[in-house]
Amino acid sequence: MTPEEMEICISTNFTKTTKPVATGIISVTNELRGYWPLTVRQVYYQLVAALIIPNNQGEYRKVSRIGTKLRELGALPWRAIEDRTRKTTGKRGRSNVEEYIKSQIDFFLEPRFYGRCYVQKQSVYVEVSTEKDALASIIEDETHNFCTRLNICKGQVSATMVEQIATRMDQAIMQDQRPVILHCGDLDPSGITIPKAIQKNLLNRHGIECDVRMIALTPSQVEKYDLPLAIDAIKPKDPNLKNWLEEYGPDQSPVELDALKPGVIKKIVRDALMDCYDMTEFEEEKKREIEDKQLLSDMRRNVIEYMFEAYPEYMRM
Repeated sequence: MTPEEMEICISTNFTKTTKPVATGIISVTNELRGYWPLTVRQVYYQLVAALIIPNNQGEYRKVSRIGTKLRELGALPWRAIEDRTRKTTGKRGRSNVEEYIKSQIDFFLEPRFYGRCYVQKQSVYVEVSTEKDALASIIEDETHNFCTRLNICKGQVSATMVEQIATRMDQAIMQDQRPVILHCGDLDPSGITIPKAIQKNLLNRHGIECDVRMIALTPSQVEKYDLPLAIDAIKPKDPNLKNWLEEYGPDQSPVELDALKPGVIKKIVRDALMDCYDMTEFEEEKKREIEDKQLLSDMRRNVIEYMFEAYPEYMRM
């Protein structure tokens, strides 16, 4: 839509009270276009931070409804916002063997798809964890670049996930690497217990001493970015409330990680990883990757030339 068409669309389809929210949703999603698809929760907190809406469950539901209507009207692309709790599986089967061969040739020994581990010779073995499935793709953008695993725990980490982490850390320790976990989560009574539980369970169940650091969300980050209160704030019957009050006091407001802008989350994770790793050694591994890719390119060319000669009826598609 042109700006004029957009203005007409909003004026025609929204009331005096919902028009500012609709305009705000469009503004926020366009500002964060580089991080599409967003979640409703991310859009909601950006509107709260911008003082466009108050912070409560009713407003959250309103943002969800208006966001859907904007996409139905064509004012926002459907791909701008996604539901990360549901998925559709792929289907089985190819049309013919020629199609399959072509698909394999497209990827066979393709240097573009090769990546060397840049952190294999580091003195530390680092993994990142987060309770926020909705923000996982944002965090993974950075962990992937640093050849580092991301654990998406969706709340408290299961015993199975801890055992899997412990197995990898055991292998790292045998290679004289010191284990570190960088955690990203909510600053609330439940959120702050997650990194502590990871550290405790690694030690008590698996005998692994791990340096677990909560890199986000911290009180200083809440203050620095002027983040809004969590919509479902502190519950009086929360079993973790006592420890929360002892550590942070009654004046600390609970805040969700979703309230941070995606670019800020990425920078926090990137900076924390750079603090952990020896970046000189990191860059040396990147140079070795270039040599590896040249080898793959030579091998790919030779093999494909042979296949064209040996099986011309299947290769000329």
